[in-house]
Amino acid sequence: MSRCFLGFELTDASRAYLRERLLPLQRTLAEEHGWPLRLVPPENWHATLLFFPRLAPPDRAPVWQAVEAAVAAGAWRRLDFAWRGLRLWPSPRRPALLCVEGERYEAAAQWPLTARLAEPPFSLADTQHLRSYIPHLTVMRFRKGHGVRLPKPRDWEAVQPLLPAIDGAALRFDRVSFFLSTVSPEQPIYPRERTLPLEG
Repeated sequence: MSRCFLGFELTDASRAYLRERLLPLQRTLAEEHGWPLRLVPPENWHATLLFFPRLAPPDRAPVWQAVEAAVAAGAWRRLDFAWRGLRLWPSPRRPALLCVEGERYEAAAQWPLTARLAEPPFSLADTQHLRSYIPHLTVMRFRKGHGVRLPKPRDWEAVQPLLPAIDGAALRFDRVSFFLSTVSPEQPIYPRERTLPLEG
């Protein structure tokens, strides 16, 4: 059993666009405001499609076959998410990460994988995430540990003028990948088991 997930990957141009805007913000929040934030490696920025807390390796094959069929049918050829901007997740009162969050995406109800959430192995996933799909990109994480001081809601309000505007039109996706959720100091980038261009 292993943690793994399907995710939409940003184009290289979109990663560069976000990095240019977010790296100065991370430095300012960390160095001038004392926030224990680290930038997630841009190679890890993705919009999760379907997350599996536990999935046996043999069950990954039928999941990927369904992804291949969805791509061939053009299910994700034109992903048009509406982005709200940066927010603390899950909330400013209990921040674990900083993400770029989108509006709820109603079109996800029509995706082929959504219709299969009641059947295994898809039923082993976090099915609620796909039923009520809100895209987000995790771009920074708070360090954990004894003595780490996390910001309070008032701190979040105070840094609002520092937050860069994010042009939603600059955030585009060009492939879907099957990631293994195994990152470590030695392997900081999510391994991709399989990748497929969204254009098929």
